[in-house]
Amino acid sequence: MGVLNICFEFSTETSGFFDYSDYKSVYESFYKPLGQFLYAHEEFKFTFYFSGSQLEFFKQKNPEFLEILKNLSNRKQIEILGGGYYHPVFPLLFPLDRTGQIELLSSTIRKIVGKRPRGVMLCASAWDPSLVTSFETCGVDFVQLDSSLIQKEKKLFLPLIISDRGKSLKVLSLHKEFVPEENETPEGFIQRLKKAVDKIVKNDEENPDADRVVVIPFNKATIKRLLNEKLVKEFLELLKTKYADSIKLELPYNCVKNSENFVQTYIHAGITEEIAKWSIEPYKQIEIKPNTSINVYDFMQTYKRSQALYNRMIFVSLLVNQCKGDKMRKKTAREYLWAAQTGDAYVYPTSGALLSSQERQKAFKKLTEAELLVRECEDFHESILNYDYNCDGLNEYLCRMEKFNVCINRRGGAIFELDVMKKSSNYADNMSRVMPLDKCNDNYEKGIFVDHLFEPEEYSRYIKGLPCKNGVFSNNVYKEVMFNSTKREICLETKSHFPSLDQAISIRKKYIINSNGIMVQYILKNLSPISIKAKFVVESNFAQLDFKKEVFDSYKIDVVNNGQIEEKTSQNLEFMKNVDAFQLTDLDNNVVFTFEPNEMANLVSYPITLMRSKIDASGLQPAGRTLSLSLAWDVDLACNMEMEKTINLTIISSKRKKA
Repeated sequence: MGVLNICFEFSTETSGFFDYSDYKSVYESFYKPLGQFLYAHEEFKFTFYFSGSQLEFFKQKNPEFLEILKNLSNRKQIEILGGGYYHPVFPLLFPLDRTGQIELLSSTIRKIVGKRPRGVMLCASAWDPSLVTSFETCGVDFVQLDSSLIQKEKKLFLPLIISDRGKSLKVLSLHKEFVPEENETPEGFIQRLKKAVDKIVKNDEENPDADRVVVIPFNKATIKRLLNEKLVKEFLELLKTKYADSIKLELPYNCVKNSENFVQTYIHAGITEEIAKWSIEPYKQIEIKPNTSINVYDFMQTYKRSQALYNRMIFVSLLVNQCKGDKMRKKTAREYLWAAQTGDAYVYPTSGALLSSQERQKAFKKLTEAELLVRECEDFHESILNYDYNCDGLNEYLCRMEKFNVCINRRGGAIFELDVMKKSSNYADNMSRVMPLDKCNDNYEKGIFVDHLFEPEEYSRYIKGLPCKNGVFSNNVYKEVMFNSTKREICLETKSHFPSLDQAISIRKKYIINSNGIMVQYILKNLSPISIKAKFVVESNFAQLDFKKEVFDSYKIDVVNNGQIEEKTSQNLEFMKNVDAFQLTDLDNNVVFTFEPNEMANLVSYPITLMRSKIDASGLQPAGRTLSLSLAWDVDLACNMEMEKTINLTIISSKRKKA
């Protein structure tokens, strides 16, 4: 074997969204001491990856750190990797957005250190073979991928080379398994590393004398092991004396540039093993079998809220790319779009909860801002579109109004996206409760205008917020009866069986969309020869947009009860009889939702806090909050009889907040 090149590198799982408090804490805890350490140890070579948002923070708050990076780069001690400016999941983006984000980060790094990055880091090692062309177009020489994506027989500790339609790209694999262990001595670390490499080299008859390379990535949990002054001096002394001819510290690009031995391979679409384990069953960690390829699309199909954000992002991408008119507005819209593509909102960092709503809501807000700018560039007209919005094989209904966007799903016949066009997030971004994390299983997607038909016993559990059986209609696929884009009317229908006596019943649901809101008309019909007595419930769920708040106090509920207005809390379960109407106010964004049924109804409201595992499986933490509000009526239908109910939802968005 030739020389063993060791490449140490560090990156943090910070959000792609600009947050001074988060970045300041990370800088003080990690980057500041790391910069001081490297400046004092010139022989210690090191590699960094920064997102564009991190560099923007350093520029505004800690410009001295950028000067340190420039000095370290000039003396060829460090390498800064490139990638996407907002650390996106590249396989999810259109080629135009891929190259745009790469060029933006590359130009930012060049301005700081005077040289363009030659390699790229991928969010969660999310890989797809189509990226070869995009990276080659941007002048990228190599990409770093988690070793779990590499075929076992190709793990030779040599640079890899992959090709796609005549274009090639070099690959270095990241070996997290070689991160120094707690209390491990420098000699013990070197021996463990040499033993693993020697075992592979012994069976590599084609390249017995080739130099090998091991890239070892550190994160916030492990980097402090590298900053022990005593251990570092001991490690460097070993490299100067005992291992002077066999091991050295090196930078990744030098390893690629100086190598004459490359392993030809093909890498299937994949994602880092830490996330792949969660991608097979929802909220359950499963060991990945060898030669099993799990990619980011598997993850999103398992977690519907991540898929919903992706669908929204793709739609806004199309709007921005097709936009004609004011070039400055279009440029700004594209910047908002890129910010919304941050990987933390789609595939979640190892330090956070699986499927946390915090980053997702920020992304929805950026997408709304991008769409608003596109509308200003064009002559916008309100419209209703009927097409397969989420690529599930069924057509959805996208209603683009001046004040809001609404998307209606045929599965459940409910609204699963509600964007108020006031730079706010998606109010219908709700997660469903699952056992055992939330001690309850909803068995349906929570949205707005979700339909249930309960037996009296189940209804009594439902109004207490307790687990209950499926509400007959809530998980049905509704069929289209009528769609009129001119009148802005959508009529859906489904049939089911009431469980007590297996009685056939149908529901017809008509949406009438107007500039100020939505009217929903229901017609329940008993198709069985026996009368049906039940409770008809229409459930609407509103997500907490600002998840950083520890208390669910974002909403205020005003109820009109027998002509009197009563204010109710959104922090506890409330049950009210004979409600004429109620008004829900988003206090943070000053958006008001008014629900007016045509007949008095019972109203039940209660907050839901959803607990989710951390990706490292170290415990549970809150990942989302939802306010559930339901209107309920008694149902007493004889054979072939019908019952009609109507709910009018008005959406008011004020420019000024109330005092």
